[in-house]
Amino acid sequence: MTRFTARGLALLAVAVLTYVAARVLGTWELYLIALAFAAMSAVAWVFVYSGSRRLTVRRTATPEEPVAGDLVSFSFRARWGRRMPGLLVSLDGATGSLLDGEGPVVLGIAGADGGDAGEAGPWTARRGVHKLPPFTAVVEDPLGLARARQPAGEPLRLTVVPRLDDLASCAPCGAEGLRRGTGRRLLPTRDAWEFRGIRPHAPGEPLNRVDWKSTAKTGNLMLREMEAAAEDDLTVLLGGAGTCVAGSDDPGFEEAVRVAGSMAAFTLRAGHAVTLLLHDEDWRPVRLVPDMAGRRRLLSLLAGAEPGAPLHLGRSLESIVAGRASATGRHLAVVVLCLDQDLVSALARLRRQGTSISLVHVDAGTRDARPPAVGGALGEEGPMAALATAGVRYVRLRPGDDLRAALTVRPPRAPARAAL
Repeated sequence: MTRFTARGLALLAVAVLTYVAARVLGTWELYLIALAFAAMSAVAWVFVYSGSRRLTVRRTATPEEPVAGDLVSFSFRARWGRRMPGLLVSLDGATGSLLDGEGPVVLGIAGADGGDAGEAGPWTARRGVHKLPPFTAVVEDPLGLARARQPAGEPLRLTVVPRLDDLASCAPCGAEGLRRGTGRRLLPTRDAWEFRGIRPHAPGEPLNRVDWKSTAKTGNLMLREMEAAAEDDLTVLLGGAGTCVAGSDDPGFEEAVRVAGSMAAFTLRAGHAVTLLLHDEDWRPVRLVPDMAGRRRLLSLLAGAEPGAPLHLGRSLESIVAGRASATGRHLAVVVLCLDQDLVSALARLRRQGTSISLVHVDAGTRDARPPAVGGALGEEGPMAALATAGVRYVRLRPGDDLRAALTVRPPRAPARAAL
């Protein structure tokens, strides 16, 4: 709705007083001045009213697919459909809650094409799915005599995917990962994939499945289309409880997401399918095939992962594995922030039942300041001995640890030579 500002109302009041003075004094010059003041207010109101009715604002983010830690800027483009010179536009709430201290985004004066442009940011992207609602556009004339406020823009969904590590090897990814070493096999194994047929190559697809014989015959780049076998090679379960104490913060959840995603991405690059289990998906198995679509879906799922899983995962882990037995793979990798006696006991029982298991414990505390052992929480050495006895591969990550070094496959030690 278009209204006069305080300055516009003051100018109208001056016009009225000038008109009254002209009537009292009988000076015709004062009539002209009063008419000029009134005309200025009227013209400003008409311009603002006309411009706000035709106003459209487009909001875009750069880059459109950011990774956590990237600098993201928001660009705005306002248009009126026809040139409306001199109008000023500011956008309230254009960056949602991402840039709380940024304030309104002020666009420049209309250019020759009848549009304004502006930017906000940069903002250091945080992992997650950020939903920016529509905002409010405020249109004013250059003198600030009239103002119009109206909704503008479309909702914007900005997905910030986690930044994963490119692992050279992965010890917790199971025996297959140990034998592969670098995890960079060009083609999947026969037991992981089945041949479906040959199809033309689509732009953007990787070239690791090119069928050169068909390419030579047809003259076009052809790909072998493979179908994943029924059984996956790795199941990654990401627990979201920050500590074993209810109500505590979970500063290590971002690290846990990075660990789980890096292991899953390593397995996909090696040519094997992955099953992902997230608590906020009700532990529903999500199967990812080792192609570009599978890697994109992995990033999308991890971008929306939220903390807050059950505090004691061990109580429900066995039922989760039993209920998903047909969907889980040959090896189960569990990534948790909270490690307690219930979880260690559950992992040991599953291992005795024949399940191949690895555990990655992302310890968000420090060595000197550790949370108290509440609800069966273990100390530093307890889980290592218990899990080693049960045959569960255990990796513990502390703040500042190098993820690549922690997950690297260690070569077996050579036997010591007998003394002569």
